[in-house]
Amino acid sequence: MRWACLITVLFTSSHGLTQTTAPPLPTREFRGAWVATVRGIDWPFEPGDPTEKQQKEIVAIVAKAAELKLNALIFQVRPAGDAVYQSDIEPWSPWFTGKMGKAPLPMWDPLEFFIKEAHEHGIELHAWFNPFRALSGTKFSGSVKHISKEHPEWCIHYGEDLWMDPGEAGVRERSKAVMLDVLRRYEVDGIHMDDYFYPYPLKKNGNAIEFQDGRTWNAYRTTGGTLTRSDWRRSNVDNFIQSLYEDVKKEKPWVRFGISPFGIWRPNNPEGYAKGALDAYEDISADSLKWLQNGWCDYLAPQLYWPTEPKNLGFNVLFDWWLTQNTSRRHIWPGMASDRVLSDRQPSEILKQISYTRERSVYMPPGHLHWNFSALMKNKGTLADLCQKRAYQDFAIPPSASWLGPNKPDAPSLSIQDGKATWSYADVRMDSFVKWWLVQVFENDQWVSKKLLPAHEKSFTLSPKMGAIAIRAISNTGMSSDASVSR
Repeated sequence: MRWACLITVLFTSSHGLTQTTAPPLPTREFRGAWVATVRGIDWPFEPGDPTEKQQKEIVAIVAKAAELKLNALIFQVRPAGDAVYQSDIEPWSPWFTGKMGKAPLPMWDPLEFFIKEAHEHGIELHAWFNPFRALSGTKFSGSVKHISKEHPEWCIHYGEDLWMDPGEAGVRERSKAVMLDVLRRYEVDGIHMDDYFYPYPLKKNGNAIEFQDGRTWNAYRTTGGTLTRSDWRRSNVDNFIQSLYEDVKKEKPWVRFGISPFGIWRPNNPEGYAKGALDAYEDISADSLKWLQNGWCDYLAPQLYWPTEPKNLGFNVLFDWWLTQNTSRRHIWPGMASDRVLSDRQPSEILKQISYTRERSVYMPPGHLHWNFSALMKNKGTLADLCQKRAYQDFAIPPSASWLGPNKPDAPSLSIQDGKATWSYADVRMDSFVKWWLVQVFENDQWVSKKLLPAHEKSFTLSPKMGAIAIRAISNTGMSSDASVSR
C-alpha cells in the first residue's frame, strides 16, 4: 500500500469530529464524442450563420458534454482540404462560412474558441482531420488556395467526391504539414484521423468503379518499384501514418495521436466472423492492425457500429478481437453508433456496449466514443438521459498514457482561507508539468471527484457541506500527483 493512502485528515462535519483516509485515485475512463462539421452534421447548424449563433452552439455543445460528464470532444477541423480555423495553408471551410475561402466576419477562430471553452470545463479537445478527401459532394467548389486549384494533377474524381491521391508524395506532405501546423499553434489535446484513406469502393451498374491513380502508380513502377498495386497503396498510407506519428512525438510528445479506422481489419478476423464485410485492408488500403501493433498511434478507435447480438458482426466479438491484437499495449476505445438509436437499436444497446468496455478494464483503462454528438445533444431516444443516470454517474478523467512520459508531477501546496482553497508550487517552473488540477472534496461522508480545472486556475470555493478538499496535479500525459489535502 502506498504511503499516501495512509494519510489521515481530521475535519468537522455535521456528525462531529471525523477521521478519513486520503481521497482515492480518480476514476479513469475516456468518454468522447465526435463533433462533425462536414455537411453540417453536428456544427454549425447552418454554414454561414452569424458569428454569435455559431459561438452559442459551441457553448451549448460543451455545456451538454460537461453535464453528461464526457471528458473529450473530437472536433472536425479539416473536412475536405479546408480549414475550420485560421490557416495559411488551406482555405476557410465552406461548411463554416458558406463559401470556401471566405473568412468569417467578424474574424474569429472556431478551433481556438472551442479549445478555450472545452478546457474551461475540464474537457479535452482533439483536432480531427480527414487526410485525403479534397471535396465532399458537389455543393461547394474549390477556392484559390484549395488543393484542387493549386495542384489539380494531385486530385481524382471518384463518385461525387474529389480525392487527393495518397500515391503522390506532395499530397502526403501537405496533409502532414496541415496537421503539424495545428499541433504547433493550438493547445489541442489530440490529433485525430478518421477512416478515409483510399476511398470506399463504389459500383456502377453492378461493376466496381476503379480509383484512377494510374499516374502515380505508373511513376512508381517506372522508378523500379516492385510492389503489387494493392501493396503499394497500403505502403503509401503506412508511410504517411508512421511519419506523422513520429513527427507529432518530436513536436509535442504528450499530445495523443488517435485513429478511428473501419471496425473490421479484414473479414474472418476473428476466425468465422465478419464474413462478407468490407475488406478495409484491401478496399481502402488501411492496414489498421499494423498501425496498432507497430505503436503508430496512442489510441485506436475502431468504428464498431454493430449491435452486440449478431453472430457474424457483433460489437463484443470484434472488440475482444482488437484487444487480443494489442501487442504494443496502446489504448483501444471503440466508436459506438449512437446515431442509430431508434433506427436499428434501442438506447439500451449503447449502455450495454459502454458496460462491456468496462468489463474489459483488466486489459487497459476503458473508454469509448459516441458517433455522433447530435445523438446526445438531441437526446435521441432519451439516450443522453440514460447515459447520465446510468452510465456517467461518476466523474472520470481520461486515462494516462505512460509511454508518452511516466513521470508524475509533485503535489502542490494547498491552503484554505475564508472558504476558498488556493494552491501553488514554491518553484513556479513546476507549473509547466501541469495540464489539469483535479479537485476532490469530502461531502456526505465520502470523497467525490468534483472538477477538472485547467492549469491556470488555482482556486476553488468550498460550500459549507464540504468538510475537506484535495488537489491533485495531472500532467500532460495524464499522470496524477499525490493528493494535497486540507480542511
